[in-house]
Amino acid sequence: MYMTARERKILDVLLRAKNEIPIKEIADQIGVSSRTIHRDLKELERILKSHGISIDKKAGSGLKLKASVNDRNSLLSVIHQQEPSDYTPEERQTLILSRLLEAREPVKLFALADELGVTVATISHDLDKIEDSLESFHLSLVRRRGYGVEIQGDETHIREAIGQLILQHTDEMNLLSILREKITKPTPSSSNTLSEQLLAIIKKEKLKIIEQSVDAIRHSLQNQLVDSEYIGLVIHLALAMERIQQGETISMPPEQLEKLKSTKEFAVAERLIEQLEGVFEIMIPEAETGYITTHLLGAKVRNGEDFSEEADLMLAFKVKQLIELVSERIKIDFHQSDHLLNDLVSHLKPSIYRLQENKEIKNPLTDQIERDYQDLFQIVEESAHEVFPYHFPKTETAFLVMHFASALLNMEGSRGLKVLVVCSSGIGTSKILAAKLTRNFKDIEEIEHRSLFELDELDPIQYDLIVSTIALSEIDQYIQVNPMLPTFDVHKIEHVLRKKRITDSIKVNHLNQVNSSLSDQSLKEIRGSVEAIHKYVEVVDQLLTTMKVTHHDTGTYEKVLKQTCQSFEAEGYISDGHSVMEALLKREKIGGLGITGTNLALFHARHGQIRQPIFTVQILPEPITVQGMDQTPMEIHTILLMLAPVDIHREGLEVLSFLSSLIVERSECVEILQSKKAEKIDRYVANQLHRFLEGKLSKRGNE
Repeated sequence: MYMTARERKILDVLLRAKNEIPIKEIADQIGVSSRTIHRDLKELERILKSHGISIDKKAGSGLKLKASVNDRNSLLSVIHQQEPSDYTPEERQTLILSRLLEAREPVKLFALADELGVTVATISHDLDKIEDSLESFHLSLVRRRGYGVEIQGDETHIREAIGQLILQHTDEMNLLSILREKITKPTPSSSNTLSEQLLAIIKKEKLKIIEQSVDAIRHSLQNQLVDSEYIGLVIHLALAMERIQQGETISMPPEQLEKLKSTKEFAVAERLIEQLEGVFEIMIPEAETGYITTHLLGAKVRNGEDFSEEADLMLAFKVKQLIELVSERIKIDFHQSDHLLNDLVSHLKPSIYRLQENKEIKNPLTDQIERDYQDLFQIVEESAHEVFPYHFPKTETAFLVMHFASALLNMEGSRGLKVLVVCSSGIGTSKILAAKLTRNFKDIEEIEHRSLFELDELDPIQYDLIVSTIALSEIDQYIQVNPMLPTFDVHKIEHVLRKKRITDSIKVNHLNQVNSSLSDQSLKEIRGSVEAIHKYVEVVDQLLTTMKVTHHDTGTYEKVLKQTCQSFEAEGYISDGHSVMEALLKREKIGGLGITGTNLALFHARHGQIRQPIFTVQILPEPITVQGMDQTPMEIHTILLMLAPVDIHREGLEVLSFLSSLIVERSECVEILQSKKAEKIDRYVANQLHRFLEGKLSKRGNE
């Protein structure tokens, strides 16, 4: 039985509709005119008749199929199993766009029409749609009578457009396996699926060579590329080799290229280019190395748990703020997640680079994510806007939402789910399906089996999910699956369960928040005050624990810092003393640390390897010369060392700020710290911290 792509789509809409559906609504869903639907109905009625189904046409209401459950399921199966022999308008427009992006000269409209089996008028209409989509790639469409049609624009944007078409229209999860299969198995020339035609842009003999070259440099990267970025790099390089051999090269402003040369990624890109030049026996312009570098810089990576670079630390601090805001607004402590902080930093580092470079962030699931997780989406969007100085587009917000959603799903405390399984008899196939559900979904706690005839006696609200092997007319929210639960159906159920768990968690916490604020507003304020006091006490206790005055007999200030950091590492207050010492020395080179008018220098740092606040006094054996805070050389004999974790809370910062202000502003404090008398210094610092704490307790008590 032959059906066009449009006929299949119309039938699919009709088969899934539970009530009459207006022709205009069908037309809108498919993207054609109502007249087209009327024209196709005659052929559709012939097809339906062969399956024992008829169309009930009601004036003013629309169309509805008259069919038994078995007839509906039979026809649905036929539709989904049929190999498409033509293209939908969207698929056809994608193929036209890919042909034009590949072409090195204008293409005649009649040639496109002949290749795709449509009229020139249809091609002309498709070009109108294509012209709008080209704006996002910064490309333009040129059409002239007698000349043909071509795409004009920068070579960089042309490659980005081709690569995006391939990635967008081939399932990301399967693309790597498809590429590997393409390398090892010949692809039939008769294949006309959209993904195969797009992948044909890249010659398969190049893919294996390029993939091997990319694999060889993976170990050179500081972090491993995730699969999607690995695929993207392979596709980009394959396109680049094709285009370079055709004489199409890119250019890059000299100042941008010079900036990229200072990055570690540029050295990796150079080695990759050198390999490809030898293999393909071609000269590759330096701008191509720069372009690959931007790809590596903008790639998502699998990171470790620590953040060694200063930019990573600043980003981690911002991400901590984001997690705090979202946790506070949803009333779910996302700090319980072991991986959320690291995952968000790993994701945002390349994303922020792309935003800074005005590169578009694409996310085909944005609309679905915003629709499925409305509350979480809004909260993450608002929180990100407050924390970051960038305008995150909805596509980027959707990525952030999925990271929070994933963390929420992996956190402990979620209840088991109750599922109803429905089949025609309630026995046999339902038992098979239930067993497969239990095996595939660990969070399903209880499964009930019912036949179609028992549904009238049940309340659907009591179930988290209803799964059925047959179409159900009396129930709106359910998932119809094959009893053997193929992978496609597993993915459908995973999506629904994920959505339900996240939505339910947020609703429950919102309800608790509302009830709490209505029943006892002052309780929240009291708890906040108690929590703040606890934080102040904790930080003061930590500072007093680590506080010590040490006299050094020999050594430069570098050696003094090294010994001190090693000591704190041995005591468990610092994870990696060497990295903290390097951070202190780096800070000293950036600007003066000597306190003008004294013999003191304040060395300080916030670092991911520091576990708690620290304040110590290190007395040097001989005076040394350092740069003062006023940028003039000065002599010091005492180093004040102040350290803090990168994620220290506001109260902790307030305590450290108090100590800093004492050192800078009070002559009494300076005199004591310069005295070199350990007992006197210890007693003074302890008394000042105690006075600070008393002031905070008194203030809180009077509020």
